[in-house]
Formats: sequence, structure tokens, C-alpha cells
Amino acid sequence: MITRKEYNNALDTIEAYHKQLFIDTLLDLEKTPVLKWDKFKNCSKRLQSALRTAEHYNNKYNSNYFIENMHWNEFRKIKNAGKKCWSEFVELRGY
Repeated sequence: MITRKEYNNALDTIEAYHKQLFIDTLLDLEKTPVLKWDKFKNCSKRLQSALRTAEHYNNKYNSNYFIENMHWNEFRKIKNAGKKCWSEFVELRGY
């Protein structure tokens, strides 16, 4: 026979497991906004201006400009962002 204490311990274990799954899911979904990027202050004024413009697009048009998922096709749509900015961005980001 299962006691009340064993039942409560099992529920605590299940609850802890669900919290662990939820936290892992949030970490996977979390993206870095362009202005909160840790290397933002280390980049050139040209790249900073382009990233500020991307953040403006995020706020005004609900765009999807985040450091982790920015690709050339999205980056080139930013005003005043060209190949030099992209090269510097890729170098700083590391991929």
C-alpha cells in the first residue's frame, strides 16, 4: 500500500521534473536582442548604427532581428548595412 508521504514525494518529484523541462525549453527559445548583445560596444559605429536600425524595426514592425538567427538575407534589408558590416558582424558573432 502507498502511503500519503510516498504519494506527496512522488508529486514533488513530478513537479520538479516539469519545472526542469519548462526551464530547458525557455533557454532554447531565448534570443538575444541586438542592443543587448555583449559585443555591441566593441563593434564599429557603422555596425552599431545598423543594429540600432534593426532594433527599431523590431519595435515598430514586430520584426525578428535577433543575434542568433540573423542571416545575410535579413541583414541586408537593414538600412546602411552592407558587406563590410556583415563581415564584421559575422566575425564578432563567431559564425
